Amino acid sequence: MSQFITMTSLLNMRPVGSAADRSLPRMEGILEREFKGRVALRLAEPVERNDKTGVDWYIDSDDPITRLSTIPEELADYYKKRLQADVSVITSAAERYESRNDQAAQNTASALRNAVRYPGHDDVWLLGDVPSGKAAIVLTAWGYEAQTSDLSGGRGDAIRRPVKVLPETAQVNIGQGEPVTPPVVPSKPATRNWLGILSSALWTLALVLPFVIGWFLLPACGIRVPFTDRYVYGWGDGAFCRQLPNPQMEAGRRQSDALTAELGALTEQVRVKVASCIPAPPPDPVDQVRERTRVEGVDLNPNETTVSLVWNNTNDLDLIVVCPNGERIFHGNKKACGGELEIDKNYQTYSQQPIEHVRFGERSLMPGRYGIEVKYYGVNGGQAPGATPFKVVVQQKGKEPIVQSGSVQFVNDAKVMEFTVP
Repeated sequence: MSQFITMTSLLNMRPVGSAADRSLPRMEGILEREFKGRVALRLAEPVERNDKTGVDWYIDSDDPITRLSTIPEELADYYKKRLQADVSVITSAAERYESRNDQAAQNTASALRNAVRYPGHDDVWLLGDVPSGKAAIVLTAWGYEAQTSDLSGGRGDAIRRPVKVLPETAQVNIGQGEPVTPPVVPSKPATRNWLGILSSALWTLALVLPFVIGWFLLPACGIRVPFTDRYVYGWGDGAFCRQLPNPQMEAGRRQSDALTAELGALTEQVRVKVASCIPAPPPDPVDQVRERTRVEGVDLNPNETTVSLVWNNTNDLDLIVVCPNGERIFHGNKKACGGELEIDKNYQTYSQQPIEHVRFGERSLMPGRYGIEVKYYGVNGGQAPGATPFKVVVQQKGKEPIVQSGSVQFVNDAKVMEFTVP
């Protein structure tokens, strides 16, 4: 359900770029095509007011919406860093398009830059559970700037704009996450000519419709001429009457259909009972790694050394590989001692079949003892259990895969295993 966020007054504001750059469907298409979900930033939907004095902003969600400038400073700094990271990614993509000579690439670069251009942090909103740190960041007033400034919101301070007082019918309680009732926009009254045409059409339909319905009903029932044995039929000349089914045959067919449906239901119940008596074999962890890496677009190479972590809920688990020199490969440091964290699931997008995957490549590994740890980082969605079982799979060239099972509790590290490279 779409909910109203705020209104941007256009008194001291001006749009940047073309009208196409401020089209939400076009921008959403560009962001999805370019980043494929790697950027969590969301753009609010702009709806220009009829009087051209402002733009109303909406978001397609029922989750509570909170202005960034109203939350505690420490928490606000965290979300500002997240916002700056997404803006940097989008800006880098725009620079790549600008380096190309074709007009289409230039248009895409302009659209990407304008999408992260906004007056200031008063135009940044948080959608969802703010204290958890997982709320989505929503931009309003994107594609606009103050007429007296050339600074974009993504580069620093923004000039505050005058706040336009909403009508008394609007109820804005953004800070508490309560529903917001957007201003009522009066619709244009219909012209007198259209009212006359519509009225005439409705009266004509009311007069003609009974005759049309009667003409199509006559083939099914017919009308007997009084004091005679003659019947008058409409369209079809009584052909429909001659096609009426035998009532007894119809009753038998319905009974047969009912028995067939009942037999099918009983057969399905028996199948379910039989299936429940035979426990399904546990999935092979090596096959799980192969399938989940394939889904993420990563192909396994039997000549490489890999370390993989698999589990089966939406909790956020982190795989940590400790190198012989003390360096650690994890979410915050994805490359070390020749290895790289290639897949990191349930960080921004959630999956019931997640995987974390570290690849060391075909070259020789640093000799020494490697440690593997698993950290329970957090619960996503509030539906997963507090304890999460997992499996760690180590695959080395010319050796049998090593599989280690374990379970980790919330906010806790589990030392899983070690392996040695001579």
